[in-house]
Amino acid sequence: MRDVAKRAGVSPATVSRYFHGKNVVTTETSKRIEKAVRELSYKPVYKQKNPGVIAVLIPNLKLAYFSEVLKNFLDAVPKYGCRMIFIPVVGQDESYKQYFKELDITGVIYLEENTNQDMLNYIAAKSIKMVMFGAISEDQRCKMIHINDLAAAHEGARYLLELKHERILIISDYPKSISSGFQRIAGCKRAFEEYGLEFDADRVKYGELTYNSGYRITTQALQQGISFTAVFAFSDEAALGVISALAERGLRVPEDVSVMGFDGISLSRQVTPKLTTIRQPIKKMIEQTLDTFQNQKREENIEITLPYKLEEGETCILNQKILKE
Repeated sequence: MRDVAKRAGVSPATVSRYFHGKNVVTTETSKRIEKAVRELSYKPVYKQKNPGVIAVLIPNLKLAYFSEVLKNFLDAVPKYGCRMIFIPVVGQDESYKQYFKELDITGVIYLEENTNQDMLNYIAAKSIKMVMFGAISEDQRCKMIHINDLAAAHEGARYLLELKHERILIISDYPKSISSGFQRIAGCKRAFEEYGLEFDADRVKYGELTYNSGYRITTQALQQGISFTAVFAFSDEAALGVISALAERGLRVPEDVSVMGFDGISLSRQVTPKLTTIRQPIKKMIEQTLDTFQNQKREENIEITLPYKLEEGETCILNQKILKE
């Protein structure tokens, strides 16, 4: 840096500002620095455009999955040299517009398929890059980064069916259009069809996929006399609520009822028994998302599907009633 500064007739601080993309370096000074770099046969160091601010639209922080995703975003941000803000999405509230007026927002990440359409139209009108994180979007103006939810749920249901669990209680969020919940239920249906079994819609229950929801739905199913030997909850958090509800009724996991979760959040590895779950590659999904905003070129909106993993824990075993028979 000192050699370049001396050759260009400027201070080392000016060269530093140039290399870090600060706009306080004049065009004439920039040319002198570039000429010095060439004459000294140094490897060119290109200026990086200020990445600005990336806004994350926050849906429902009651879900542990979203909290873990946000934590991982914060951990990854320093590597990319960008700033990040979190904007709560509450109904028809339009306070988000103030953020876009006051801040240099260059990218938007949204975590919920059913984000307010007026908000998405407002953002798109500003030609800001958008990424749908963790789901499929009907909005063709954004990039989508997610797993194949249909295939993941299909594999999870097949896993339970192979363990001879034909009566499976399924706990899902409310399916809408092409949402994750819709895809996962479709995957479970396909697994039952492949085994030549009838898919019982009465064993599919809906809620917010929180701990309380998993606990409540399981308790109600037991009170209503619904028969099941396994539970497939579409979130790890809900699966933990299921386990608590079963324990209160004197039912053991996995001896009496097998339980499978979804997402693979850190909590799933910290409980006893360790939860069997479908693990989403959250960190890899975050890297792909943030890489999108590093690319200054205008790219076509694309869909990136990353691999999931069925992670065997200690909460699923062969149906004990089959063993006894």
